[in-house]
Amino acid sequence: MKPPPEQGTHFMNLTRLSALEIATAIKTGKTTSEAVTRALLDRIEEREPAVDAWEYLDPDAALSSARKLDENPSDGIIHGVPVGVKDIIDVKGIPTTHGSPIHAENRPCIDAPCVSLVRGAGGLILGKTVTSEFAAQRPGKTKNPHNPLHSPAGSSSGSAAAVTDFMVPVAFGTQTGGSIVRPGAFCGCIGYKPTYGDYNPLGVHDNTRSVDTLGMMTRTIGDQALMRAVLTHMPYRPIQTANIENLRIGVCHTPNWDLADDATQAYLLQAASDLEKRGAYIGEFSLPDGFDEAIEGFDFVSGYEISRTLAYEWFNFLELLSDNMRKNRIPNGLKVTPSDYQRGLAKLADYRRRFSESLEDWDVLITPSAPAEAPADLTTIGEPPFNRIWTGLYGPAINLPLYTGPNNLPIGLQVVGHAGQDDHFLDAADAIYKALK
Repeated sequence: MKPPPEQGTHFMNLTRLSALEIATAIKTGKTTSEAVTRALLDRIEEREPAVDAWEYLDPDAALSSARKLDENPSDGIIHGVPVGVKDIIDVKGIPTTHGSPIHAENRPCIDAPCVSLVRGAGGLILGKTVTSEFAAQRPGKTKNPHNPLHSPAGSSSGSAAAVTDFMVPVAFGTQTGGSIVRPGAFCGCIGYKPTYGDYNPLGVHDNTRSVDTLGMMTRTIGDQALMRAVLTHMPYRPIQTANIENLRIGVCHTPNWDLADDATQAYLLQAASDLEKRGAYIGEFSLPDGFDEAIEGFDFVSGYEISRTLAYEWFNFLELLSDNMRKNRIPNGLKVTPSDYQRGLAKLADYRRRFSESLEDWDVLITPSAPAEAPADLTTIGEPPFNRIWTGLYGPAINLPLYTGPNNLPIGLQVVGHAGQDDHFLDAADAIYKALK
């Protein structure tokens, strides 16, 4: 997939750097945080009218922060690196709107822990990226950076578009259904949903607390490893690319295979064939029986939790909620009883156990990231038939932007792994990415 169109060249080298490359260049004196930040702001100034990835930017404040970081070098592993923050995550003194006019004046008094970890590692908060309403279905203003008439997906639309379009090297996303992987697929960047709970979600607005997962958008898998060290507050472990010949890769069509279009199906089969030619062991993987029951459980849990989470908005600002939220999402969720909810949690827990057992003979699975390319419809964020189950199963999932569809838009390959084995998962994903690029 070709990158979005370049607009100017005087700042392109700095904007194209990965977070790891930026951190290294700053540490070695080859550039400064101010120079990088200024280059990114220039890029945003040129491209933002077409992409609309940002909800809040204060260029003067960002440059001031960059100068302070340059004046006070630290050993932080992302010292001076600009980071985008999805607008459901609290940043001290900066509006956190959750994609809703209800919270337009909401300015948190403290940072979310994930933001504090970024600052503690020397990172710079560049601004807030657009989210769909409460990380749910109503799209924000963001357009696909490859074609502004097409959807960027959601809910992490702004983060995916900004990273893909070289406005920022890394940005936060969150996933309940498919809100990291699918925007990564539609826009063409690496969207990584780690094992549930690995990244602290405090200060991140709940959608469905039982499955909501904080993750990152990047352009390299190496940057995912870098940010993983930051967000787990653990020593940095660079990617150790797995030997493709040692990988056991399952091809998982899922029961929703017929929802994938011809190009998406063909690319998954091509990926399997190409990986086999490069020495990987490839086989068919079938999900355990009970997929439909697990999805029903997911829907019970999600409906129950989001409808109660938004009680303040429901009772005080009903008219400011989107039609879908006001007429469908919350009313339908309120019909889910506590016993339905507990039954849903139990169904997911049972399926999680059985899936873990069935995955024992495999290192990772490959499966579609989305049913098709981004649709030419800015009123939709797309559907998550190839995402929800993986979020509910708690393991890591990542979009690899590998292919181009018939409309010249990205088609991604999703890699899924074992819960709690994210370091090895990223090593395997890197091997697959390098083998197929």
